[in-house]
Amino acid sequence: MHDRLLLNLPHVQQRHSWDCGLACILMTLPPHARHRFESNFYEICEEEGFGESTWSIDIAYLLHKLGMRHRYVTVTLGIDPGFSSESFYDHVLGKDAHRVTERFKQASKHGIVVEQGSISISQIVAHVRSQGPVIVLTNAHLLVCDRCAKAMPQLRSCLPCAPPYQGHYIVVIGYDMNKGTLYYRNPSYKDRICSISLCAFDNARLSYGTDEDIIFLYSDVGRG
Repeated sequence: MHDRLLLNLPHVQQRHSWDCGLACILMTLPPHARHRFESNFYEICEEEGFGESTWSIDIAYLLHKLGMRHRYVTVTLGIDPGFSSESFYDHVLGKDAHRVTERFKQASKHGIVVEQGSISISQIVAHVRSQGPVIVLTNAHLLVCDRCAKAMPQLRSCLPCAPPYQGHYIVVIGYDMNKGTLYYRNPSYKDRICSISLCAFDNARLSYGTDEDIIFLYSDVGRG
C-alpha cells in the first residue's frame, strides 16, 4: 500500500458561481476532450438543459456524454424532500425538480451508473490509489483547507461564504495517510493544491444537503 499519492491533474478555475461541478469535470478530462468542452462550454450547457444550476446527476450525464467511465453514489435517488427548507435549494428546486427527477429515472436506460449508498474515507482513498480522481459534493462552509488557513488566516474556509449550507464540488487527487490528510483541487481558486484532514473532510462531505454525493472516475489522467 502506498502511504502517499498525488495525481497530476491540471487546475481549472470555475467561470461563474454555479459551475464548480463543470470545472471539476474539465480537470479530469484528457487534453483533447478538455479543449473541446472549453471551446463549446455554453453550447454544451444549453444542450444539457441545466441552465445555471448543476446537480450531481447532471455531472454524471455529462461525463457519460464525454465518454468518461464513472460511478455515481448517493444516499438519495432523486431529491430529498427536506431540501425545500434549505435556502441554498429553495431558489432552484422549482425549475430543476422535473429535470433532476427524470434524469434519475432514466439513468439506467442511458447506461449511467447510479448507486444508492454511503461511501467511507477508506473507499475514497482506495479508488484514488488504484483507479483515478473522485469528484465530491461538499458543504463549502465546512471545507477548511489546512494550507489556505495558514497562508490566509483571515479565511474560515476555501470559499468566503455564509452559513448554513452551500454546495460545492471539488476533486480529490491524493492523500498522505501518515499525516491523515487528503489533497484536492478547489475550482473556486486559481491553481493550487488544497489539503484537509480526514475528519474535516468527512464533516464537509457528510453535511446535510450533500446527499453524500460522490462520483468515482476511472481514468489514467494524472498518472505518470
